[in-house]
Amino acid sequence: MGDGRVVLLVAKAEMGQGVLTALSRILAEELDVDWANVDVQQARVNPAQYDHLTVGSDSVRSLWLPLRRAGAQARDLLVRAAAARWGVLPNQCRTELGRILGPQRQQARYADVVADAAALPELDEVKLKQIAEFRLVGRPVPAIECASKVDGSAIYGIDVRLPGMMRAVVARCPRIGGRLRSFDSSAALAVSGVHSVFAIDPVGHDAFTRGGVAIVARDCWAAIEGRRGLKVNWEFRNDTDFSSPQISASLRRNTSMVGFVVQTRGHALAALAGRRGIIERTFELPFLAHATMEPMNATVHVQADRVEAWLPTQNAADARAAIAAILDRAQQTVIVHQTLVGGGFGRRDATDFAVEAAQVASRVGAPVQVFWTREDDFKFDRYRPAAVHTVSASLDAHGYPQAWCDRMSSVSIEAFLRLSPQSAPEETEVGGARDIPYKVPAFRMEYTALQSPVPVGWWRSVEDSINAFAVECFVDELAAATQKDPLQYRMGMLPARRNIPGRDGTVIETDRLRRVLTAVAEHAAWTSEAPARRGRGLACHCCRGSYIAIVAEVSLAAQNLPTVHRIWAAVDCGMAVNPLGLDAQISGGLQFGTSAALYEAVSLRSGGIEQNNFNDYRLLRMSESPVTEVRIIASSAAPSGAGEIAVPPVAPAIANAVFQLTGRRVRSLPIAHALMTS
Repeated sequence: MGDGRVVLLVAKAEMGQGVLTALSRILAEELDVDWANVDVQQARVNPAQYDHLTVGSDSVRSLWLPLRRAGAQARDLLVRAAAARWGVLPNQCRTELGRILGPQRQQARYADVVADAAALPELDEVKLKQIAEFRLVGRPVPAIECASKVDGSAIYGIDVRLPGMMRAVVARCPRIGGRLRSFDSSAALAVSGVHSVFAIDPVGHDAFTRGGVAIVARDCWAAIEGRRGLKVNWEFRNDTDFSSPQISASLRRNTSMVGFVVQTRGHALAALAGRRGIIERTFELPFLAHATMEPMNATVHVQADRVEAWLPTQNAADARAAIAAILDRAQQTVIVHQTLVGGGFGRRDATDFAVEAAQVASRVGAPVQVFWTREDDFKFDRYRPAAVHTVSASLDAHGYPQAWCDRMSSVSIEAFLRLSPQSAPEETEVGGARDIPYKVPAFRMEYTALQSPVPVGWWRSVEDSINAFAVECFVDELAAATQKDPLQYRMGMLPARRNIPGRDGTVIETDRLRRVLTAVAEHAAWTSEAPARRGRGLACHCCRGSYIAIVAEVSLAAQNLPTVHRIWAAVDCGMAVNPLGLDAQISGGLQFGTSAALYEAVSLRSGGIEQNNFNDYRLLRMSESPVTEVRIIASSAAPSGAGEIAVPPVAPAIANAVFQLTGRRVRSLPIAHALMTS
């Protein structure tokens, strides 16, 4: 810009993970400008130009090199423009905080030569900074949007206000698979402020909305009161009458039978057949809700020539396409404004809340904000899949597994979304269990999908949160069976230096996993005794190119209610672009994982979700939150995923701590329920 400021357009969604800060720091580093002169703006949604999808801890990981190259190319153009003006060679010049410095003490601001630079051709190859030259990357800094969140000026989706805007809620069928038969709107329309009441159709495939009855009003309270007065007759199919006990029994039955083989190495079944001393354990995990701080909402204005939508979304491109499809409009006529996101955890990758808002707005002729109450959010979520693992192993003379067989069953996200005609239901379910880092000569993993209409979707760390519990608890049980220390047992199973093919082209580097295990053991003083009446448990995990090991310190109160006092973590996420943001991400993930491990579960009865609000979907309270101590391992590797890596090892570490304290094994979640009912 002419005033010397730099504008970075960011297509990724900011949902508390610090992506706006991290990405702008990367650009400012290579461009060599004053951090205070960088303005970050949300890019206009344009899938042809940007990748708007914000999932899988991928933002910094995927943009690390592109942003560095962009900054370096811009810096190179500016230097060449200044050098040409001064009649010197570009390599005789250097840059410093938005200025070019020449060999004879010449100086020029970037703004002085930007017009000349714009006329020059870009070079395909430019020199990137060495790590030792970094001034910004690797140094802690508060999030750039922090002040606006504190003073209340930050705009989340639910904060959107437009002239003439109406509010709306939707009455949806309380049973999964049910449909609207008829409704009586007379009492709803009698509520002061209610504008209109009408039916909206369900939408299939990945948009997957339930349909129902929309109540449009001038304010939220009138819309809610109107819904309370609505009389609705729902039509239930026979197959909507299912419950959690039935789902659990089906999952366990599936793991008692041979499933589809997703990974095999050696002859595990032969090694296990007929051997004495086989260790077999079954682990079970429930459906989980996302419970985001900001419930689902979307604001849409349908006009003759265009549609505008204000969305707290993780998937702006798909939301735009879904709105265009439901309204039969060209995608180019749909303008999506990305707002701040009050918690995503994968829930806002879905487009259902945006589609519903488009359906309602198309009938009103004014901007409409369709908001979900907290009860709506629990009842009509896309849940983390329920799953069961049955894992068996035989041990060699040294007590290490020579054969390992994992039979898993879950409600598959891939099967629910039908992502492609060639969908393989296991592909969204087995990560972190199919590619374990441990050395096992004969390994086999099988998977069986449970056919179920329960809507499932991405949840923070996806299948890793399911599979790390089974793997790390089972490893701990093997260590106990051979009377070995859990840390030393893991070290004995991890090759000193080995690269194992992982998912999505990633590689598991066992030496990095060993390094975080060593670091957390030192950090937590693992070899020392735990305080009286407390136990310590260990777990580790690797995913999305990152590595973590944690130690949890736990005690039991009255009625066996567990308390997690402290969690130590050592994490290797490659280069820490913003160590302050990385620490916050890991600490937040540890708290998130603790809540899920101790308390959270979604249950079904007669085809409907039993939980309504935080009174019956228990979350970790602030007074219960463990102290977290995070040690970041210095690394020169490219940045890898940080938003999800801390969640998977928490549940097994707590469960393993309970065993150290009581001698009792926890093999089902949530842990509080397992302990209080056993």
